[in-house]
Amino acid sequence: MSTTYGVCEGEEHVIQPDEEERDRIDDMMKIHSSDHRCMSDNTRKTILGLLIVVGIAVSWVGATQFTKSTYSDTFDAPFLVVWFSTLWMCVCYPGYFLPAFAFGGNRGHAKLIFRENESVFGSAGLTCVAFFKYVGPFCVCWAATNYMYAYALGTISAADVTALFSSNTAFIYILSWIVLNEKFVPLKVLATILSIGGLVVMAYADGFKGPTAVGIVLSVGAAIGAAIYKVFFKCVVGDASLGQVSLFLTLLSIFNLFFLWPVMLILHVTGVEEWNIKNIPWGVLCGSAALGVAFNFLINFGIAYTYPLYIAIGTVLGIPLNAVVDYIWRDTPFGVIKIIGTILIVGGFVLMLVPEPWQDKVRWPCLKPRGEELARVDSEDKSLLPEDEQKEK
Repeated sequence: MSTTYGVCEGEEHVIQPDEEERDRIDDMMKIHSSDHRCMSDNTRKTILGLLIVVGIAVSWVGATQFTKSTYSDTFDAPFLVVWFSTLWMCVCYPGYFLPAFAFGGNRGHAKLIFRENESVFGSAGLTCVAFFKYVGPFCVCWAATNYMYAYALGTISAADVTALFSSNTAFIYILSWIVLNEKFVPLKVLATILSIGGLVVMAYADGFKGPTAVGIVLSVGAAIGAAIYKVFFKCVVGDASLGQVSLFLTLLSIFNLFFLWPVMLILHVTGVEEWNIKNIPWGVLCGSAALGVAFNFLINFGIAYTYPLYIAIGTVLGIPLNAVVDYIWRDTPFGVIKIIGTILIVGGFVLMLVPEPWQDKVRWPCLKPRGEELARVDSEDKSLLPEDEQKEK
């Protein structure tokens, strides 16, 4: 408690504050403490966010470049790369659970952690039916999306693939509008138009023919696949925690291990994918898988503990970084037209991140809110009535 000291007629005494002043001082101390704690949390999130930006950008560029480096005269197997990389996702849940258990303190805490995490599958938790019902379809979508992404890296440059893939935000909005009944926001429509325009420009720059056309189509297909995965994950699972997502990714890896290997074998036997156990580039393959795990874990960790803006920045930075790596180590230029297309895609990406209060302020003249339109019509109707009837109405 705060006290005030004063001197009166040469004697020192304590003047106790009255009740109103005491309450005012207590309120000021609470506000100061709250502001200090808020600043501390914001500072922590900002520092953590900046580290995550760097981690996401580096891991995504590294995983992409390592995947591209797997292609050679003796090895051409994008599905094998995807299958092997997905196996590494099994470390996600142990990587989350062990620290959570270590700081939990007792054995019963481990059960609580797992029960909270398995609730992502509903009130019954993780059952055999839930495993095949939820994990199976998402694993197939995951594998198909990553297969298209990896296949595209074998036909066009890494910078082109990442730029085209970044248009997935536009497809996410379109699907959200259809599936999740996302509200119609003019600014997001503009962002979608910019992203699609960027795709067209990128396709024009590369020349839409031959292997290049295949790479462009597969890159856009991967973007659509990623949008389908994210939107339906939101629709089925909802807002999952870091532990729930980590458990889901680990189970996805297990499903991949036991049920998708026949696809890899069929592609090899039929000659669609060329590889020999002696010629598999294990070093590059492990590098791609490890960085892929880091990328996915950092995204989910960042969503849980920092601001979504940092996740977006880290993803966008992957485009120029891949362009620099392609130019220096692969002698692949990134022309002016491609830069224009990338700017359009990134512009659409950024507009999707504009906060909702700002989005609501941006309106097209021809699209007035229904409430305002009804109010205007009602006002016009009143103006046609005599003065007495207007008052009654």
